[in-house]
Amino acid sequence: MNIKLNDYILTGSVVLIFLLLALFRLAPFENTLPQIIADSGNDWSKYAANALDIKHHGLLMPGIDDAYEKPASFFYCYFLALCFFFFGENNVPVYLIQNLMLGLSIVFIWFSFRERMSRIMSLFFLFTLVIVALTDVSIYYTFRFLGENLALFSIAFFFFLFSIAVEKDKLPELLGASLLLGIAVLTRPNIFLFAILLILLLLLQGFKILKTKSILLFFLVLFITSSFLAIRNYLVCNCVQIMPSQGMLFNMIAFHPVPASIDLSQANTYADAYLQYFLQEPVLFIMHYVKKVLFCFGFLNVVEPSYHWFPHWTLMWLGYFGYLVLIFQNKAKIALQEKAVHLFIFSYFVSLVVVGQVENYGFRMLIPGNFFVLSFAFMGLDKLIPLLKKKVIVSP
Repeated sequence: MNIKLNDYILTGSVVLIFLLLALFRLAPFENTLPQIIADSGNDWSKYAANALDIKHHGLLMPGIDDAYEKPASFFYCYFLALCFFFFGENNVPVYLIQNLMLGLSIVFIWFSFRERMSRIMSLFFLFTLVIVALTDVSIYYTFRFLGENLALFSIAFFFFLFSIAVEKDKLPELLGASLLLGIAVLTRPNIFLFAILLILLLLLQGFKILKTKSILLFFLVLFITSSFLAIRNYLVCNCVQIMPSQGMLFNMIAFHPVPASIDLSQANTYADAYLQYFLQEPVLFIMHYVKKVLFCFGFLNVVEPSYHWFPHWTLMWLGYFGYLVLIFQNKAKIALQEKAVHLFIFSYFVSLVVVGQVENYGFRMLIPGNFFVLSFAFMGLDKLIPLLKKKVIVSP
């Protein structure tokens, strides 16, 4: 990955823009942490309370004397606690850091993809990343205590380091990527599926590119890092629970309840109940997931009528599928690091549709995946334009 001085200056300016905009929005820099904690019905209040518990009483979060259940972004509590430790119990520094992290996330994503498209397209891609980050993320989420701020940063940084490690077989970058993926798993539970699929991918193809020792160390660091929640739960309540209960199956039960009209007399388990639901009301059952898929594609109002259509999401997904068609038509060889990103997109959105509440606090859960879909859309556009020019020239 060749990074030139001009690119450093360009991306440094991008990060500076996010910092300056944050300073402008936060002025006169009032500390509203007490009000955030008092807003007990929302996740940001719980994250703040947990962070203060960690800061004052220790890493095991003793204020929760049972297995950690919710909010789902477990490690975000520790991120906040670290901010409170260094900068005081004040929300303003956290918001500044989150905006810096958003700017850096954009930079990491751009560096990961820019060499796979023309220079002009890569600059247009960077500009679009900035606009989408400001309109889809910063305006809604970076000035709140929500785990997606850390999830996007950790997964963007992961792919940046992972790409370098795979291209050049660099162990420090690979171990750094493993650490970041473990943090991402602890921050967004549905990334756990991607971690499993990535392990399988490396077992199948990684040994052709990376040293055996490097891959085994990657697995070890990932296992140790992502086990932090399980270790905490075991030490606190002597129970085995590797992720928050809010993270996976609980969401399906809570946000896709079985209608009262379904006869559950033959059902003994949750699986039996959902099987009966599907058999007795297949259209209703399937349409629930169809609507969630449409939500991910930008048609937000099919799930929540008060929301509106996001046309740039629809175009983004069309571009992504267009890229896949071009790749398969040309029978192009797909690099290991690109396969990893495709696995992330697939596993992230499938797991979210199956067990997540896609409309939670707007569309925050989609954020860590959207930017990577957008990246491939630009790669597809970059491949499509020369084909269209060639067709125009050849046509009589």
